[in-house]
Amino acid sequence: MTSSTIDRILDAAEVEFAAHGFVETSLRTITSKAKVNLAAVNYHFGSKKGLIQAVTDRFLGPLTQNLQAQLSAYEQSSHKSTIGEQELQALFGILARSCQQVAQQNQHSLAVFARLINMAYSQSQGHLRKHLTYQYGSSFLYFMKLLRQHMPVMNNEQFFWRFHYLLGTLVFALSSSESLVAICEREYEVSRNLDQIMSDLVLVMARAAQAPITGEYK
Repeated sequence: MTSSTIDRILDAAEVEFAAHGFVETSLRTITSKAKVNLAAVNYHFGSKKGLIQAVTDRFLGPLTQNLQAQLSAYEQSSHKSTIGEQELQALFGILARSCQQVAQQNQHSLAVFARLINMAYSQSQGHLRKHLTYQYGSSFLYFMKLLRQHMPVMNNEQFFWRFHYLLGTLVFALSSSESLVAICEREYEVSRNLDQIMSDLVLVMARAAQAPITGEYK
């Protein structure tokens, strides 16, 4: 019974948060959708902040476990010393596959997850950013360390921006994937699936990661 209650709350919360934002979504809306009372949210999550963190953990927990496993296998592979675009494609491919694990049960959940991550940084959710850094920071720092070995030489600030440009590309493409697929079908009469989108995206990200440092950063 408890598990069912928790799942109903999380299901309702992730849909409402993704659709309307963390700030705009009230606990009353979530409890109404989940058909539970407010006491159930407070009992299981402590507060709205706790619920927000639990919703993101639901995605990021499995994602980072899969990411760590694939990165470990990558590190043990015989070709990992190759430098350049091939290795960047391999690393971004690992990230893409890890993200796709999120969508195994629900094809729409990957877009929901990307919207939630975007809102964690675009809305006033300092507690969530701290939580994500504490819980998952080491996994993503390891991933970033491996990426940097195959990117142009740059200082820490330059890498910060380059990595977040790439991450922003990924988040936008995933969070808007359903709309983009619909536009593609309407405008070009071409049907695209998530595997094709991720395959193209990995190639674009790998090549963008190798772009030379120009302008004021040179």
